[in-house]
Amino acid sequence: MMGIRWLHFVLIVLPFSAGAQITISVDASNVVGTITPLWGDHYEMHLITGAGGNPSVVGPHVQFIDDPGFASEMARLKPRFVRVSTARFDDPGSADHYSTDTTVLKNLWTEFYRGPNTMAGANEPSNYDLSYVDSLIDVVHAMGAEPFLDMAAMPFTLASVDTPAYYPCIHWNPPCHLLGWDNGIRQAPPIDPLVYGRVFYQLVKHLYTTRNVKWFEVWNEPDQFPGLTPFWDGTAAQLHAMMAALADEVEADPALSPHVKLGCCSFAMQSFLNLFPVQFLSIARDSSTRMDFLSVHPYSADAFGGYDSTKAGIAQGWRNTFFPDANLINAEWGVLNPAFGSAGWNSLDYGLDRIRGIIEMNDRGFVMAHAASMTDNDTTAATCCLGMFYSKPTFAPKPAAFAYMAMNRMLTATDRIACAINAPHMALGGRTTNGDTVYVVLPAPDPGPDTGTVELNVSGLPWSEGHVDRYELTMTGYDNDEVLTLVGSGTITSGSYTGSVNYTSDQGNGRLMLWEFVRDNADGLAERERTPVRVVPNPARNVLRLVADGSRTITDWRILTMQGSFTGHSGKGAEGIDVGELAVGTYLIEASGADGSVLRAVWVKQ
Repeated sequence: MMGIRWLHFVLIVLPFSAGAQITISVDASNVVGTITPLWGDHYEMHLITGAGGNPSVVGPHVQFIDDPGFASEMARLKPRFVRVSTARFDDPGSADHYSTDTTVLKNLWTEFYRGPNTMAGANEPSNYDLSYVDSLIDVVHAMGAEPFLDMAAMPFTLASVDTPAYYPCIHWNPPCHLLGWDNGIRQAPPIDPLVYGRVFYQLVKHLYTTRNVKWFEVWNEPDQFPGLTPFWDGTAAQLHAMMAALADEVEADPALSPHVKLGCCSFAMQSFLNLFPVQFLSIARDSSTRMDFLSVHPYSADAFGGYDSTKAGIAQGWRNTFFPDANLINAEWGVLNPAFGSAGWNSLDYGLDRIRGIIEMNDRGFVMAHAASMTDNDTTAATCCLGMFYSKPTFAPKPAAFAYMAMNRMLTATDRIACAINAPHMALGGRTTNGDTVYVVLPAPDPGPDTGTVELNVSGLPWSEGHVDRYELTMTGYDNDEVLTLVGSGTITSGSYTGSVNYTSDQGNGRLMLWEFVRDNADGLAERERTPVRVVPNPARNVLRLVADGSRTITDWRILTMQGSFTGHSGKGAEGIDVGELAVGTYLIEASGADGSVLRAVWVKQ
């Protein structure tokens, strides 16, 4: 959780910059993996409570999801996953969350379970008030995204502590709590992990059956620094006991178990020698506890826009050692050193750093990367805060948001192709599954007073005739509300391309360069690559059909996530395909032709 960790950083490192020549070599015929569109993943705890600082100090929050600009900006951003919480905030919208009156705390409007700490109580539907969580999920779906639900606030009646004892204030006089669950109750272990498991099973089941929510995360940052524990006040064994109890409940329900993902624990990676997460994972492995994903927070003070590659490597090692079949998720990342704010949080360079981090995370196999955070929460100052959108006085994007929007240009390029570049620079090459479009993206650093040079060589295009367009995102483009500006075009006649670009600093920032290579002549595509299928309509809401190229006949199909995971939806034929139960988002449809061909298409569910 990002709310307090900036207090610990004292080292200030300026954003990455270099004016050296950049050389990129791309082999479009060499598919080396799958691109995961991590630029679609966000972290936002305040969709319902609104934006604002501590209400005890600065007053009421301001609701930003009702801002006229919110829906239009979400349409440009195209969020894929949004990490939200059942009852955890940086700054709650009401001072009731800081009350010392236990009657107030146990009846907070975010409290979804209000029954006794018994199995009988957990089984009684009238003990649940799920209106807050339901409304939160509905907002995420309205944004066109899929929720990733963090369950990291202990319901009052389940907690082993029932007397509030707030974490000390740091900046202001009491009452002035920075966090909204730091009262010794919300971060306490449960009295009975089995009752906890039943209560949260009811939550998971409800959200899946009523809103098709599939990703559920148990807890947040249980491994903070010793003596700094506003997140978890128990042991690794206690955390495992409640995780295992929930996993057992889910596993015992065959109508639920195959359809949801259950994982843990957004490790902060801040305990001594990482002993806490290692102990937890060891217990979980030895107990054969279900672990569909492992989530971590590999924060950095400066590199890659707030992403620590070394910590990510440690997390990879944990996954490979303890749960090799689990997905790896970066549940929070972003620069937290407050001194960096005036230097770059309001800059395009910050967005370019994040794109470099996303490329590196694709190298490591992360399936999600929730950027902290979507919106600024505390101030209207232009240079403050790491959110990608201003929330006040109107909802509006920062340059970093434009970097994410620009990446959507290559959203259909699911195949990653070989792309070599001289260090320390990073680039990403991708192509559509039928090979008709190839992309190369470069977050080009600020060359300072010099002139930067980019040499791009592309070979192995799966067609001989086509054209190339080059787009750029700059701070000047941001000022003109242009996510990508077309700056050059050319013709492809030989299945390859060589080009050179010289560029200068733009308002003290680098720029995002994107090359788009498009087939012009249908006959130029090699026969082995020509396996297209169209989805009609696209986007679709409830029912679609598949139209194959030429004389091909579709025999069967299945729908995958953009990470390649099977959604459970498959069938025969190409007509009347019911997709009403799938969550809003982007999917990959894989169909089989009667001639043995494999046909793929990217499809958007509305």
